[in-house]
Amino acid sequence: MKRILGLFCVLLVPCIANAQNHQKKSFQVPLKSTINLEQKSADPDVHLLRRELPKPNPGVDKQTARNAKAALEYYRRDNSSNQGYKSGSIATAPVMYRNFLGNGFNGYVPNDNDIAVSNGDMVCSVSNSNIWSRNLTTNMTYGSFSLHSISTSLGLQQEEFDPKVFYDPQEDRFVIVFLNGFTDSTSNIVVGFSQTNLSNGQWNFYSLPGDPLNNNLWTDYPMMAMTDDELFITVNLLYNDSTWQAGFNESIIWQIPKSDGFQGNTLNPTLHSGITYNGQPLRNLCPVKGGSTLYGPNMYFLSNRNFTTGNDSIFLVEISGTAASNPTITVTPLISNVRYRMPLDALQPFQDSLIVNDARNQGAFLENNQIQFVFNTLDTVSGKTGFYHGQIDLNGSPALSGNIHSIDTLYLGYPNIAFAGVGPNDNRAIISVLLSSSTYQPGAGAILADGNGSYSPVTVIKQGLSYTNMLNGNERWGDYTGCQTRYNLPGWVWVNGSYSLVNHTTRTWIGELTATSGVTVPEMVSNNTDASIYPNPTSDRFEIEFDLKSDDFISLEVYDLKGKLINQPYRGSLKSGTNNISISTGFLPKGYYMIQINTRKSGVIASKKLVVH
Repeated sequence: MKRILGLFCVLLVPCIANAQNHQKKSFQVPLKSTINLEQKSADPDVHLLRRELPKPNPGVDKQTARNAKAALEYYRRDNSSNQGYKSGSIATAPVMYRNFLGNGFNGYVPNDNDIAVSNGDMVCSVSNSNIWSRNLTTNMTYGSFSLHSISTSLGLQQEEFDPKVFYDPQEDRFVIVFLNGFTDSTSNIVVGFSQTNLSNGQWNFYSLPGDPLNNNLWTDYPMMAMTDDELFITVNLLYNDSTWQAGFNESIIWQIPKSDGFQGNTLNPTLHSGITYNGQPLRNLCPVKGGSTLYGPNMYFLSNRNFTTGNDSIFLVEISGTAASNPTITVTPLISNVRYRMPLDALQPFQDSLIVNDARNQGAFLENNQIQFVFNTLDTVSGKTGFYHGQIDLNGSPALSGNIHSIDTLYLGYPNIAFAGVGPNDNRAIISVLLSSSTYQPGAGAILADGNGSYSPVTVIKQGLSYTNMLNGNERWGDYTGCQTRYNLPGWVWVNGSYSLVNHTTRTWIGELTATSGVTVPEMVSNNTDASIYPNPTSDRFEIEFDLKSDDFISLEVYDLKGKLINQPYRGSLKSGTNNISISTGFLPKGYYMIQINTRKSGVIASKKLVVH
């Protein structure tokens, strides 16, 4: 049973815009290097298990987080019998079409995921700590290209983390951002602009300073979005030797004319700092991306009280004007009709919980003069972690309304959101989430919000094969998921998220979804092909049997549980209907493997586990 709180009843309250006396600083950033992501893909396969940075003396923010979670545990137990509001109708779940295995696991924790898809059928997926590309027209996969290889080419020698990727439908180009270094003296923001519409081609790379104000701080947690003319990157500045909870100083905004980056010219960004409300710095500024296309010239951002035990404040931040026109910033406080709370960690079928971090804004878009956004929160009715889904009407004075959505049988983690409508007054959205419970192996899914307060059942993108166990103590679940509208196919959205493997590590899975009935794309099939492997386990030989909906060229691939391609024992054309392939295991040592069937027309149609003993 789903819980819906505060069914989008709009709360009209006075909104007083606060003009900011913030600081602006100009930079000149020359092109650092031009790198071909296809030619340099053979970099060392280094595996490193990342843990959070130590904090010698835990600060007030971390203690606040502990106190908040303790208070919420008590609140959940004390209010478990409360009745919540329920939606009178249930929206139709999004339908999944092409879906396939994405970035491989290389030891980095957590498995952060983001995705961008071009109008020309290129998928670019990033995770900690690599870039993965696939051409949907040819079904050619270009494998993983490590961020470390890029950093090394730029002369940066620290660890890479927190990658994000964005597709610009106007320029038909990609932009990638990731971080390098954990101290003020080593911190850098790496920004790449693709020279063509191929994510595995030639890129222009730049390095922005991670301590741009020269006040002994380092950069953490980037987010980005674009207007018609500019790229905006938001980051948090932290003190040295600090965790992200305790070491926060302020959030800042980089405003960058994007044409220079695509052309390989020197960048002339403007840095905005000192963005506050009532003298307190706003934290985790989430840029609002375009819905069906980009917008501009002004840019919106959202912030909230992400460590709260109960709050109703949302902050709408607006930059007016381009970097070349002396831009100004205003902050408008908005009051929600429902209170949000710091989420609790999610359960899984293992003793270690999955860390959900806090209630920061995870994703937002603007369409039909309305901003929709999502972040994690505690539903005190179901006792589960769900998400807050907000809408800000920009017709006249901004008006905020919100729902809290959860599912009694699942914990929902790290939501992101993309426009899924097909025109004016169609405010449907697809929300990507991570899924888990004490009986459900950690995986990824998506939910449709119909724009009228109703939500669909979960469409499972990929269910885990086991539980997650990579760290001592509670597990890093992933700090974000990817969710992007396919700009030239209204109603279609691509998402990526993580799922757990048999060896208890995680990997990326990518899915294409639609919210629009009657919309078809030639030769698309779902991943739910009926495939079976027998005998399984096996010692010398196995057979795989599967169905094809039409004549097709297939490749059968064998992967180990780290996602490394071991062999491609069969490639060839097959007829529609049931097919059977018999394969010797002589090339496989004892162990666990994934057998994947790729088709030229539809991509990956089946993935099955094989045990060789």
